[in-house]
Amino acid sequence: MLCLFFIVRWLCVVGRVEGWLVFSVLCLLFWGLWGFILKLAYSNLSWVETYFLSSLSSFILVLFVVSYYGLKFPPLNTYSALAFIAGFFGGAGYVFFVKALEQGKASVVIPLTALYPAITAVIALVVLREKISVYQGIGIILAVLASILLSLK
Repeated sequence: MLCLFFIVRWLCVVGRVEGWLVFSVLCLLFWGLWGFILKLAYSNLSWVETYFLSSLSSFILVLFVVSYYGLKFPPLNTYSALAFIAGFFGGAGYVFFVKALEQGKASVVIPLTALYPAITAVIALVVLREKISVYQGIGIILAVLASILLSLK
């Protein structure tokens, strides 16, 4: 994992590639492998066992990141409360994802649940009054249509 951060730094400095792009591609790759490997784990594990072991490995990664970068306990304020709430929603979503993957096809569950940014975009549009372009609006509409098509048998 640490090696990947050095590769990203090298690509940004030598290759003049923007860091966010490299991290986005790595995220895409890791999350693609993540969903596939979870589905394989179901061949011999229950959803609770799969959830526990995958969450445990995530916690071990958290310990590594915190020990490497250091962490002072953040102040207790609105923003730390929001981070805590976001973690709860992410964790709860993961429970639902694991259950869906246990019962459904990975080829349908994973693309369907990957449409969550459309929800975020609509909430940001309404609550934060963020502006979206015509192309972004079309993308959201196509994402909704994709979710309908994915749910059909």
